[in-house]
Amino acid sequence: MEATPLARNLWVIGMATCQELSRYWDQAVRRFLAGEPVIPTDLLALQVWAKAYQGHGSGAVDLAAFPEPYLGSLTQPKRPVGVFLALNPGQAHLDFQGRSGVFADEIRRLGSYSAWAATWPYLRDPWVSAKSKNRHHSSRLAFLQTWTDQPALPATAMVAFELYPWHSHAVTSSIRPDPGIIREFIWQPISELGVPVFAFGAPWFPILQTSLGLQVVDRLGVGGRPYPSEVPSRAVCVLRGEDGLVMIAERHLGSAGPPRPSETRVLRQAIDHWLD
Repeated sequence: MEATPLARNLWVIGMATCQELSRYWDQAVRRFLAGEPVIPTDLLALQVWAKAYQGHGSGAVDLAAFPEPYLGSLTQPKRPVGVFLALNPGQAHLDFQGRSGVFADEIRRLGSYSAWAATWPYLRDPWVSAKSKNRHHSSRLAFLQTWTDQPALPATAMVAFELYPWHSHAVTSSIRPDPGIIREFIWQPISELGVPVFAFGAPWFPILQTSLGLQVVDRLGVGGRPYPSEVPSRAVCVLRGEDGLVMIAERHLGSAGPPRPSETRVLRQAIDHWLD
C-alpha cells in the first residue's frame, strides 16, 4: 500500500494539526490491520519513535497489537475539558488488539482508528464485560470529574496521549522519544485543543522541560511552596507553553495515579490562579 505524502512528511513539517494527526494514525493502523508491519518501513517518524524505548522481559514491545497513540476525539466540535499524558498503552490483549481481535473488527466496522478511539473503548462493553473497566482511564475520568466539579462528566470530555504508542506488559527502561516527535505528534495537537494538561508520575518531569521547553511557573509540595496536601511525598510542577497552555505534573511515592478527590480539590484551589 502506497503511503500518502502526509504520512511520509509528518515529523518533517514541524507541526501537525489534530486533523492531520488523526489522518496519519488512521492510515498507519489501517495498514497494520491489512497485514503490514505495525511499524511501516516507509514512515520514518515511526521508525525513529520505535527506537525510543528498548524494554526487555515483561517490558518487551508487543508488535502483534495495533498502536494506540491517543484515545478520545481530536476533531469533535466541542473541545475536551482536559488532556492526560501517559507512558504507553500497557499490556497487549491480542484477543482485542491483535489483527483478528474484537477491537480490530470494531475499527474496521467504524471505518478508522480515530472513530474507534473517540468511543473510549476501555470504559465500555465488550471490554468491560470481558476484562473489567480499565483502572487507568477510570481514575483519570474520576479525577477530571472532581477537578471540574462535574460528577456526571462523560469520558468523551477527555483526551489521552501516549509517550510511546506501542504495547508492553511493563515499562522496564526509560522512554525518550526524539523531542521533535513529541512536539509534533503530542504537544502540537494538544496546543490546538487548548485545555489544561495533566501528567501523573515521575517519568514525565524531566521530559516536559527538556523536550518541550515549557516554562516552570510554580512548584508545590516537595521542592516547592507548601500547600495543604496530606501526602508528604507529593510534588507538583505547573508549567506553561509559549501559547499559554497550562500543564500540571504531579508525582508521589507508591503510585503514578492521580490524587484522591480530597487532594484533587486542595490542589485545584492552590493553583487555580494559573488556570484563568
